[in-house]
Amino acid sequence: MKINRIITIIMILLQKDRISAKVLSEKLDVSLRTIYRDIQVIERAGIPIITYAGSQGGISILKDYKISKGLFTKDDVTVLLKGLNLLSSPILSDNEKSLTQEKIKSFLTQQELNDLGNELNQLAVDLSPWFLKQNNNNKIAIIKVALSQQLLLSFDYVKIKHDTISRLIEPYQLLFKEKEWYLQAFCLNRNDFRLFKLSKMSNVRKTDINFTKRSIPDMVSLFKRDMKTKVFKIKLLIDSSILERILDYCDEKDINPFDDNKYLVDFDFIEDDYSYGILMSFGHQCLCLEPEHVRHKLIQRTEKLRRLYNEEEI
Repeated sequence: MKINRIITIIMILLQKDRISAKVLSEKLDVSLRTIYRDIQVIERAGIPIITYAGSQGGISILKDYKISKGLFTKDDVTVLLKGLNLLSSPILSDNEKSLTQEKIKSFLTQQELNDLGNELNQLAVDLSPWFLKQNNNNKIAIIKVALSQQLLLSFDYVKIKHDTISRLIEPYQLLFKEKEWYLQAFCLNRNDFRLFKLSKMSNVRKTDINFTKRSIPDMVSLFKRDMKTKVFKIKLLIDSSILERILDYCDEKDINPFDDNKYLVDFDFIEDDYSYGILMSFGHQCLCLEPEHVRHKLIQRTEKLRRLYNEEEI
């Protein structure tokens, strides 16, 4: 947006003694002509601009001109910069991130920025997967537009047993939780709030139909409360070779040495296909000791798998 770009130019000029129009155009990904027009708008707004000719020329704001920066302390600005620097996410494009960083940096002197040095790059969060999988970026881009314009969304959704159903929803919030993106929405088909996993959504389309926002429940808290009623402990005997994987699901306090290269694990378990799939993915390095009914179901599932591999090729 033009106003966003103009504010960014002002913040950059406040931070730097002098900068060329060419550098500004490259930084903001616009033409030189656009930069000169924006500078004229800034001048008409009453901000004193000075231009310098020649190879060392450029654009600056009158040295004595100040815009109040008292809203943020140095520590506030540092936290904001670190937060932006941490996040690599489809929610915030590289261009949006860069423009916002430039604005925030203007609240620090060049010396303060230099003092930060490599501190800004000491932590990073990257939400992209290690291996190739379905890319949610296109879905997120469509959902962001629908969220900002309060438009209904339609999509196909894969349910249990691979049935696909069509949904029409009011979108409210994108949520990243435990390796997955979710969309909190009011489902017009079910007349209730739901959490939809983006990986199960296909043919996502925004409509031209606006909706009036409803009061939003805390779906995450409700989901956690529901899950707590379903979770129970099972006891596993594992080989040390899968200890690293077990730590993805357990606290260290739930893991105790048992024998040479063996550990006893108190494992949080929910009785569903997903949880049984996790246990079976540990293979022969993991033995469920109790409860008996979980052991029995694991034996049944293993037997089904054995029969499948013993069948003749189709």
